[in-house]
Amino acid sequence: MKQKAKLLSLLAIIMVWGCMTIHAQTLHTIVFCNTIDQSIGESMKIELMNVTNQIKKINDLIEYDVDFYKLDGPICTRANLKRAIDQMDVDEEKDVILTFYGGHGSHAEDDPDPWPQYCMNTGFEDQSNWVPMASLAKWVQAKKPRLAIILSNCCNVVQGATTKKPLWAMGGDYTKLDGVSAEKYKELFSAKGLVMATSSTVPEPSWCNAITGGLFTSDFIDVLQMVGSGSVLPDWNSVLKKTYDRCTERDIVDRDGNHYKQHPYYKVSGGKGPVPPPPPTPRVDNDPLQQALNELVNKDVDQDVRLGKRQGILSRYFSGVSKVRTVGTDMKTVVEFENPDDFLRRICLSPFIKKVNVLNKDNGTLIVHEIRTQ
Repeated sequence: MKQKAKLLSLLAIIMVWGCMTIHAQTLHTIVFCNTIDQSIGESMKIELMNVTNQIKKINDLIEYDVDFYKLDGPICTRANLKRAIDQMDVDEEKDVILTFYGGHGSHAEDDPDPWPQYCMNTGFEDQSNWVPMASLAKWVQAKKPRLAIILSNCCNVVQGATTKKPLWAMGGDYTKLDGVSAEKYKELFSAKGLVMATSSTVPEPSWCNAITGGLFTSDFIDVLQMVGSGSVLPDWNSVLKKTYDRCTERDIVDRDGNHYKQHPYYKVSGGKGPVPPPPPTPRVDNDPLQQALNELVNKDVDQDVRLGKRQGILSRYFSGVSKVRTVGTDMKTVVEFENPDDFLRRICLSPFIKKVNVLNKDNGTLIVHEIRTQ
C-alpha cells in the first residue's frame, strides 16, 4: 500500500511539473528609425539594419527569448511605439527592455532636460507625434524590467560627414564568432537598473552618413564588439565611456571642409546581478519567419529533418518574396542573391551557419545577414 501511495505521489509531482510553464528571460527590443526622411532616410536604413543585426546576434549569444519590434518608414510613430511597449509581457525579475531610435531630434529652448525629443517619422513638422526620450524611459520603466536600456542617435545634421570606416563594417562578408565570448555579453546584460545614452550633448547636432549610419551608433557597435573580444569590460559604464571617448576623438569633416566634434551624453544607474542560468526550455522568437530560420540552422536537429521543413517554410513565409539578398557586415555588399528555395537549402546544408538574422524586406526581396562559427 505504501509503495502504491509513493507511486501516486510521484505521478502527482510529475503532472504538476508538466503543467508548469518555465519562462526564460526575454530581451524585449524596439528599433525605430525614420527611414523615409529626404535628408537622413538612406542613412537610417543602414542604421536600422546595423542595429537589428547586432541586437539579434547578441540576443542569440546570451540565450534570451526574443521579443523584437521594428518600426520604420510610415509606422515609426508615437502611437505605434507606445502600443509596442504596452503589449510587452515583462517578467520583472528576469527581463530586459532595449529601445533604439534613429532619426531627427530636437530640444526646446531653455529646457533643462538633457535628453532630446524624438521627431519620429514626421520630422520637425508634427510635434504631436514627437516622443521625449525622458518620457520613453518612464513608459519603459513602468513595465518594471530588471534592466532598461534606452539608446538614441538623433539631432542629425547630414553633411556627408567623412570618417574612417569601422572594422566591423569594412567587410562584404559574414559575421564570424571566432574569439567572441558569449559569457561577456551575458555578464553585460545581467545588470539591473536603467541605462540611457544619446548621441550628442545639447545643443550639438549628431552626424550620420549613408555608409555606416550614425557615427555614434557606429562607435557603440564597435565597442560592443570589444566586449565580446574581452578588450572592454562587460559593464555599461565601461561600454558607454569607451563609446564616448571614441566619438569625441573623431574629427568630423563636412562637404565644405568644416570641422566638428560630437559629444554623446549618457547615464547609468543600478548595479550588477547574477548571470542568469541557461534557459530550461527551447528559446522562442516572436517573429515566425526568424523562428523558422533558427530551426532550419539548428545543428541539434537531424539535417534530413531540417531539409524536410523547407516547403512548409516557403509556403508560409515566402509568398511575397521572390529573392533573398544576403548582405555583408557593411549591410550593403551582396554576398548571396538567391531564390528562396536555394537560400533555404544552402543555409540548411552549411556546417558553419549558426544564425541567419532577418533584417528587412524591400520590394519583394528579403534582406538577411549570416552569423557563422568560422
